[in-house]
Amino acid sequence: MAGHVSLNGWDLAIFFAYLLGTISLGFWVSRRGRRSNTSRGYFLGDRKIPWYVVGASMVAADISSEHFIANVGGAYQHGIVLAAGSWNTWIIYSLLIWVFLPYYVRTGLYTMPEFLERRYNTACRYIFAVFLVIGYVAAILAGSLYAGGVALESIFGLQVEYGIVFFAVAAGLYTIYGGLAAAAWTDLLQMVVLMGAGLLVPVLALSHAGSLVSMAHEFPEKFQMFHPPTSKPFPFTGVFTGFLTVGIWYSCTSQHIVQRVLGAKNEWHARMGVISAGFLHIITPCFFVLPGIAAYKLFPHLERPDQAYLVLVKTLVPAGLKGIILAALSGALMSMLSTVLNSAATLVTMDLYKRVLNPNVSEAGQVRCGRWSGAVLLLASIGIAFGYAASNTPLFVKVQNVFFYIAPPFAVIFTLGILWRRATGAAALATIISGFCFTWLLDFWLFPHISFLSPYNTYLHRALLAWVFCMLTMVSVSWLTPAPPPEKTEGIIWTPKYASLPPEEQRRYRGLKDFRIWWLLFVSIILAIYGFFIWFRFQHPWS
Repeated sequence: MAGHVSLNGWDLAIFFAYLLGTISLGFWVSRRGRRSNTSRGYFLGDRKIPWYVVGASMVAADISSEHFIANVGGAYQHGIVLAAGSWNTWIIYSLLIWVFLPYYVRTGLYTMPEFLERRYNTACRYIFAVFLVIGYVAAILAGSLYAGGVALESIFGLQVEYGIVFFAVAAGLYTIYGGLAAAAWTDLLQMVVLMGAGLLVPVLALSHAGSLVSMAHEFPEKFQMFHPPTSKPFPFTGVFTGFLTVGIWYSCTSQHIVQRVLGAKNEWHARMGVISAGFLHIITPCFFVLPGIAAYKLFPHLERPDQAYLVLVKTLVPAGLKGIILAALSGALMSMLSTVLNSAATLVTMDLYKRVLNPNVSEAGQVRCGRWSGAVLLLASIGIAFGYAASNTPLFVKVQNVFFYIAPPFAVIFTLGILWRRATGAAALATIISGFCFTWLLDFWLFPHISFLSPYNTYLHRALLAWVFCMLTMVSVSWLTPAPPPEKTEGIIWTPKYASLPPEEQRRYRGLKDFRIWWLLFVSIILAIYGFFIWFRFQHPWS
C-alpha cells in the first residue's frame, strides 16, 4: 500500500479556508437579488449567468474526485489516449452550439424531458425524466460520494462513511438553499482552485520525470492516440465514434450539463460559455493524463495503477501544499454533487411534481419542492453510497458504465427530433425500448459468444452498434407510422437561421466578440493536436 498522506497545520488551514469560502459564496450568491424566491431564479439562476461562469460550471460539473484517482491510474496504464475524452468535446460542443443550443435557449426550456414532450409525446418525457433522476441518484450522486469517501480514506485515512456524509453536507447546504446560481458560481471558484492545484502535481512530476519529448522517445506506446480496432479498452474506432452515443447524450441532452446553458444571460453568453468550456477541456488532460504518464516513468512497478496519484502526492508535494490538493479533490467532488443535485431536483419539480401531482403549484411552492426533493435525493444518495462502501464487489465501476449502456437511444431520438421532421413519437418509444433490449443482447450474448465480434468487445464498440441499431429503428418506425402534424414540429426542426445569433445580438457582439472567431480557434487547436498525434503514429507504428 502507498500509505496515507500526512497533513500539517498549513494544509488543514488551507482546506478549511477553502471550504468556508465555498459555502459562504454559495449562500451570498443565493441571497444576492433573492434569486432563490422564484422558480426561474432557483432552477435557472434567473437566466443571468455570464459566459465565463457557464463555461467553468460545465467543466466543473464534468470532473469529480475519482478523476484524480481513476484517470491518473488509467493514464499510467494506457497513456495519452485518455485525453481523447476531453479533446473530443470539439465535436460534441460544436453540435451543441450550432444545432441544439439555439432551440433550447430561444424557446425558454426548463428541462430536457420537456423537449421530448413538445417534439414527441408525454410518455417520452416521463420515461426520460424518471431515468435521469434514478441515474443521477444511483450512479452520479451516490457514486461520486462513494468515490470521495474512498479518496479521503486512501489519501488521508478518514473512514469512508464519514467522508460520504462530510461531502454530502458540505455541498448540499448551499445547493439546496440557493439552487442553480449558487451551484454555478461556486463551480467557478472550484475551477480556479482546480486549475491551481491540478497543475501542481503534473509540474512537479515532470520536473522529476523529464520533458514530454524525452518520455515520448522512451515510452512511445504511452503517446499513441490511435490504437488498433482490437485494442482494449480504447480502440480508435470506439474512441472517435463515442460522440454519437455518450457524447451527444451527456453534453447535449443531459439536464445537469445543459441546465448551465439554459441559465445564461442570452444566446451569445450561452454559446460563448460552451466555447470557453471547450478551451478548458484542452488543458484538463494536464491534470490527469500527464501525471499518470510521469508516474509510469518514476514508479514503473506499482502494484495497482490507481495508486499513481497518491504516490505522486506523497512523494513530490511538499508539506504545506498538500492542503491545496485536498481542496482540489473536494472542489471537484462538490462541483459534481451541487450540479447533479440541482438538476435532479429540477426534474422532480418541473417534470414530475408540477406536471403530474400539482399543475397549479405556485412559484413559492415550486421552490419549496425543489429544496425538499433535493434533500430527499441527497439522503437517498448517501444511503446508496453506504451500500457501495459495504459491498465487496466493484459495484461502483458497474454503475458508472450504465450511462454508456443506455445512452444510444436517447442520443438518437434527440438528434433526429431536432433534425428530421418525419421522426414520430411512436418511433421514439420503440427506439427507447428496443434500444435497451438490443444493448443488453450486445453486452451479454452477441459480443461474448460470436467469434467474429469477440475481439472487438469493448463498451465503446457496443455503444456504437447500439447507436446504429437505434438509428435504423427510429427511421424505419417513423416511415411506418403517421407523420407528426405540422404544428407538432413547428419551430423545432433545425434550419440554417439557427446558426446565426438573433439580429439584436448580432449587432451587439461584433468584431472580437463574434463567437464564431473563438469557436474556430478552439476547433483549430484541437485539430492541430490531433495532427501531431497522427504524425507521431506514423513515426512510431503500431506493434
